[in-house]
Amino acid sequence: MKKLISAILVIIFITAVFPISVFADEEEEPFSVQSPVAVIVNADTGTELYGKNADSTFFCGFLPRIMTCIMLVESGLDLSTEIVLTKEMMSNTHDKSSADLRSGDKISLYDLMKSAIVANSQEACIAIAVTLAGSVTDFVVNMNLRARDLGAENTTFTNVTGQYSTTSKQVTTAHDIVKICSHILTLDHIEDISNMRYTEIKVNGHSRSLYTKNFLVDKNSQYYSKKASGLAISGSNISGYSLVSIAVDKTMRIVCFAMNYDSLSTLYSEMSQMITFSLNEYSYRTLIQKNAPVLEVPVIYGKERDSITLVAEKTLTASMPSSVPDTSIEKELVVPDSVDAPIAKGTVLGTVTYSYDGRVYGSTNLVAQTDISLDVVESYSDAINAFFSNKYLLATVITVVVVVIFYSIILYVVNRKKMKKEQSKKRDRITKMPR
Repeated sequence: MKKLISAILVIIFITAVFPISVFADEEEEPFSVQSPVAVIVNADTGTELYGKNADSTFFCGFLPRIMTCIMLVESGLDLSTEIVLTKEMMSNTHDKSSADLRSGDKISLYDLMKSAIVANSQEACIAIAVTLAGSVTDFVVNMNLRARDLGAENTTFTNVTGQYSTTSKQVTTAHDIVKICSHILTLDHIEDISNMRYTEIKVNGHSRSLYTKNFLVDKNSQYYSKKASGLAISGSNISGYSLVSIAVDKTMRIVCFAMNYDSLSTLYSEMSQMITFSLNEYSYRTLIQKNAPVLEVPVIYGKERDSITLVAEKTLTASMPSSVPDTSIEKELVVPDSVDAPIAKGTVLGTVTYSYDGRVYGSTNLVAQTDISLDVVESYSDAINAFFSNKYLLATVITVVVVVIFYSIILYVVNRKKMKKEQSKKRDRITKMPR
């Protein structure tokens, strides 16, 4: 009895000191955020690292302002050009920003862009729109066309200010936002401006200070993130808050988006988690380098060689979980069993696709590494051999030859009879001639 009690006490002690969870296989909780809509995408490759309701439509206040600045940069206008703000520009402004622009003010296009990005200035966006298109209405039409060009198929702009209303038909999706913001990384000015905690503009020749509302890039804020770089924030308790940010490390640039929080502190906190997750859990790796050899394929009638090396047409890179070893990445080849000479260098002869866990991370063509000319003698020799080794073709030829010979014999016999008959008639004529 004492031994039984002692055993029970030992079991209780072990259970208390080493919880059952230590011995059990613990499954890590997948990354998740509270936001009803969120997405993380590698801007350089387009690979999605995390997504949640990324194709659902919603209102986003900052996107029209970002799109307005894209249109300005792409217009090719000299951004140092100064314009005078008109009453028409200012009459459509619902909410004044800290830029405090007014009718009659003289300001450069570059400072208008800084006002739109750093101070969320509605009046600056209207001024840009009227300058570029003559009217806000015409500019919005152009915005929608450009959004389609960038692949934002589910985005509709109805204004340039991002002004919210319950009846607004201005909508977008998380996927469309990251497509547009990824495009920003290919342009000058916008990313750099969005990363400014503080900047100055000149209005009528006098300096005016602007401070960002994106606390992720503000070193004085408790929400500051060293890895964050821009881009935009907007919203209210009514429309919900939206935040898009770029995360940058040595190997990749990530675009993160989240929206519809009642609390800005929660939004900033979870955006920081998204940035940390994307940069820590994912690594940017090269799947294959351009011109790297992949495999050899036999060549038929090659003069110099009987095989050719296929190489990658381009370099493939991807953001993948850091825990995935290179040996676990699957490689699918689509190549012919053999190819016929002649072959020109760079000819596409197949493809290679890289995937992991059912997800495709990249694909590239496989091309000929060198030129290979045709061995004419070998090809003709094989053709002749093939010709005479084909029993059906040989039978056909023999049949034709027999028919020709038979026809020739008949023709010969017929002609011979005809000749004899002609000779006989000739003799008869000679005999009957008078002497």
